[in-house]
Amino acid sequence: MDTQERMDTPPDVHAQEGRSTENPPPLDQARRAFEREYLVRILTRTSGNVTHAARLAGRNRTEFYRLLDRHSLSPASFKPPKRVESLAAAAPIPRSAP
Repeated sequence: MDTQERMDTPPDVHAQEGRSTENPPPLDQARRAFEREYLVRILTRTSGNVTHAARLAGRNRTEFYRLLDRHSLSPASFKPPKRVESLAAAAPIPRSAP
């Protein structure tokens, strides 16, 4: 690497030089891993709301659903659990006779 290339490279890259003993994954594998992680983060942030997630990602909903299918992700798994009210609270209160 010449001096100009070294100056153009971010400092954190220089700090990592020589540390890794394994080869990086192929580009397509790295891209898929990044894409899946991105989808997980954005769905977590939007609590599984696909419309909002697609808007944040700059994609239409149809394309966003295709991405989710490609990575076997379900928006429902990112939604908060529904609160279950106790049966006593949901049961009607009997009226007393007049």
